[in-house]
Amino acid sequence: MPRTLLIRLLRTLATVLICISLTFIVLRLSGDPLDALLPEDAPQSIRDAYATRLGLDRPIGEQYVRYVLSVFEGDFGRSMLDGRDALGVVAERLPATLLLGGTAFALALLIGVPAGTVAALRRDSTTDRGVMGAAVIGYAMPNFFLGLVLIIIFALWLRVLPSSGHGTAAHLVLPALTLGTAMAGKLARFVRGAVLDVLGQLHIRVARGKRLPPLRILTAHIAPNAAVPVITFLGFELGLIVGGGVVVESVFGWPGVGRLLVQSVAARDLAVVQTIILMIALAMITANLLADIVHARLDPRVR
Repeated sequence: MPRTLLIRLLRTLATVLICISLTFIVLRLSGDPLDALLPEDAPQSIRDAYATRLGLDRPIGEQYVRYVLSVFEGDFGRSMLDGRDALGVVAERLPATLLLGGTAFALALLIGVPAGTVAALRRDSTTDRGVMGAAVIGYAMPNFFLGLVLIIIFALWLRVLPSSGHGTAAHLVLPALTLGTAMAGKLARFVRGAVLDVLGQLHIRVARGKRLPPLRILTAHIAPNAAVPVITFLGFELGLIVGGGVVVESVFGWPGVGRLLVQSVAARDLAVVQTIILMIALAMITANLLADIVHARLDPRVR
């Protein structure tokens, strides 16, 4: 187990370095950030002064090395718009994103796991088809479209929930429902497949042959075995909490990291964009590392 954990940590470190490098390269290749920061008729002396101040006048290789070293030292640079620490700018938005993403994730668990389990236990029945049909609709419907539909129904017609904003529990309902619906749809389909795989195994037929109570078969034999692939899937979904709400946050005016990313890309605020992308990558990597560790604990074959 320690050797396996060490290998995964080294892979995590390599993945982080690759993410940092790709982010730096792609953003630098997308154009001169001074074109977005300064007016078109800005004097060359002003452009040179800003380039020197932001370190953009140095060779690209030197910029990359300085950036990588500063990231590993915890310095993500400063916002080109107001000069504030980029990590601080992103950290201000993080609680709102975690609140929205965590609520949506909990909603998906509450809906997706029971729905997928019931669909598998009632395979090929009307219940199975109904649950899977709803799951496909929830997964396939674009977030922005579902968000607009919910705004029309609950904010404009019924007038029971706010259409945008932040600060009360009522403001959280529609964006969390929008974000959680697609996640619940995917989770229900995945849980159904995992449970069906376990139902076909020999020990389940033996348990049924012994006439064990259905609830005991479900909790003691089906759930532990079906949980292994589901945990891996949840690792991916949990990592998306930080960056998965870009569209939803924009639709509902939610002041989170996703909305900040859209604003920063439009303003070509490179330091903030790089910080957000790196934070999203770290969230994904950390969530998957935790899922791998839990997976190894549950399944001795992968240790």
